[in-house]
Amino acid sequence: MSSPTPVAIAAENGPWAQVRTGTITAASSTNVTVLVGGTQVPAAFERGATFVAGDLVALIRQDATWLVLYRLAGAGPNEIQNPSFELSGTGMPPALWFLADLTNISQVSVAAADGVPDGDQFAQVFSDSATSNSYLYSSPIAVTAGEILNVSAFVTGFYVVDAVQTADAALVGLWFADSDDLYPTTSSADTVIVTYTDVPSGPPFVQLSGQVTAPVTGFFRLALRSTMAVNQSLGWDFAVARRVG
Repeated sequence: MSSPTPVAIAAENGPWAQVRTGTITAASSTNVTVLVGGTQVPAAFERGATFVAGDLVALIRQDATWLVLYRLAGAGPNEIQNPSFELSGTGMPPALWFLADLTNISQVSVAAADGVPDGDQFAQVFSDSATSNSYLYSSPIAVTAGEILNVSAFVTGFYVVDAVQTADAALVGLWFADSDDLYPTTSSADTVIVTYTDVPSGPPFVQLSGQVTAPVTGFFRLALRSTMAVNQSLGWDFAVARRVG
């Protein structure tokens, strides 16, 4: 009789547990919700422990039960304001975000949908007239030269029926000398952190993530770059920027 392999054992139901990391999206004294791999799950936690939205945490799962173990060291809270675009009504520009319309034809508004990564709204960037390129960028975050940040955001594409899905997305670091400077009044060259070509139509949203090092002391803004043809649009949700260490 042969012994079961580790892979076979891991595929069985209990008593085996799965370890994951996730991001707290909502927290109170009695409940927490955690985003794990693009899905929000309610989780148990140690009595008396406190969490805030944006905390990166370690979890274990036993069958259908999730348990938050602790916040992860070396990963600070989410520094992005209004990361999931919940602070504006649908059809309105996203609060605390700014649009750099690089081709002078891009637009952005908040939309609502079921199944978005966090909350029930997202930012939709679009153009009705021609190929467009734009930055939707965050409120400023103070940084010092050499400081490292982990960044991520979720994106999905919207296309007319049977259209070729060719919209491109990217996360870009923008650098400013003063907190009230707006693009293109930057203090250093834009930093392309990660790109995604031919964004597919969702759901689900696709997560982009990467790491960026501040080239100068000043202010960092995370830009969500959208490059699209006519009648294409990109939806963005749950942007995150965390200091490393």
